[in-house]
Amino acid sequence: MLGKPYDLRCTRGAEERHVEVKGTTGAATSVELTINEVLHARHKDNTVDLYVVNDIRADTATDPYTPSGGTVSHYFDWEPAEEDLRPRKYEYRLPDLTT
Repeated sequence: MLGKPYDLRCTRGAEERHVEVKGTTGAATSVELTINEVLHARHKDNTVDLYVVNDIRADTATDPYTPSGGTVSHYFDWEPAEEDLRPRKYEYRLPDLTT
């Protein structure tokens, strides 16, 4: 696994929480997750919160673009349930054609 499967690590005393942040310029009806994000959030030793920022405005006249606004939703002690996940992509391993 490259890097950490979360965006922020927050500590207070002995308490540690990991935070995953997702953003969109539209409505927040779903977000894309990596398998590592899902596995990390489901692991019994991790405490994970999910923050989703939707309806972000982007000023495309600036370079780089300038984001503003948005509405924040906080999913405390987030553990993605199997019934809420939908496969969107598959990796296909190509057969060896040299045999």
